[in-house]
Amino acid sequence: MNTELQSTSTGREMSGGYNSSNYGDGLAKLQNGSDSWVELKYRSVENLGTAKMAKGLGLFSIALGLAEVLMPSQTATLAGLGNKQRSFLPALGLREIASGVGIMKSAKPTAAVWSRVGGDAIDLAFLGMAFMSKDTNKRRLIGSTIAVLGVTAMDVLCAQKLSSQNWAAAQGNPGAPTTVGQTSGRLAYGA
Repeated sequence: MNTELQSTSTGREMSGGYNSSNYGDGLAKLQNGSDSWVELKYRSVENLGTAKMAKGLGLFSIALGLAEVLMPSQTATLAGLGNKQRSFLPALGLREIASGVGIMKSAKPTAAVWSRVGGDAIDLAFLGMAFMSKDTNKRRLIGSTIAVLGVTAMDVLCAQKLSSQNWAAAQGNPGAPTTVGQTSGRLAYGA
């Protein structure tokens, strides 16, 4: 059976007996460029790499945020922070968790990754403030600052890639395998 995608005046249809009327509103949303069809962004090899990077940053953000919220004293000691700075960690952790959840739930997490870049700027300012305090471990603070700078570079790189890539369905790789039949594919069709 020929399942090659063909472009038509009404949108993209599959030949071989399948057309947009077989799928109802799900394909209509897809044709209108809705972000509810997550898998189409993965059809481009470049987009796949960027999406994996974003999801990795999202998971890292959630894990770091949980550590800051659930274990602020241990996290502060590890980072070289003093007693004054420990009270701020739960708030910074909630921001990290929110950024991570935003990345994980978004079809194209450009805004959520840029929010991580903004959060990194806050973290660097916070570490700069901690350097002025007398009750901090300066060696650990230097290590923490280097780590945050490294993560900031990854966040900026990912955010720039997400901002510059064309994630439209028509620009993908129509020969790539689809996810119709998988749970996420069924969600797009309202099944």
